Amino acid sequence: MPEEQAKEQNNKQQELGLYEEDIYEKQEVRDEVVQLVVFRLSAEWYGVEISKAKEVIKVETITYLPSSPQHISGIVNVRGNILSVTDLKKIFGLPQEGLTENSRVVVIDSAGIETGLLVDEVDEVVEVPLSKIDPALTTIAPEKSEYINGECQAGNKLIGILNIDKVLGVNLQT
Repeated sequence: MPEEQAKEQNNKQQELGLYEEDIYEKQEVRDEVVQLVVFRLSAEWYGVEISKAKEVIKVETITYLPSSPQHISGIVNVRGNILSVTDLKKIFGLPQEGLTENSRVVVIDSAGIETGLLVDEVDEVVEVPLSKIDPALTTIAPEKSEYINGECQAGNKLIGILNIDKVLGVNLQT
């Protein structure tokens, strides 16, 4: 008897176009993602949240600024705006290579402070699920680890995610 009732109910559902998959549709859990502008400094890869990156420009001329802190390469003129250029390699103690055809300035805007970050090459924009972002490696020197929010894997690259507020804080302190 219960078997007949189940068949009857199944027939009614089919007549209405209802199927068990429709009734008990799986809720797709979407992981929040962050988009990163990925760039290279020497042989290392870093990323900055795309919401903080205003634009990427080709390095034309960086004008030396006397008496500026060591990590400031100079200033650039971006369509009438004068921006300081922060050399992240000096902050991280990475070897200097000089400017190349691939060198770029990533213009950053955070909390109303605008500056440029000098990088060796801008590679791509990647979308990374927040669940795939790990804490920064403990092997990074403590004085440099404060500039890294975390790390993630994107393809074959291990990307250090910059803490832009800390990088900009260095500029404000000097």
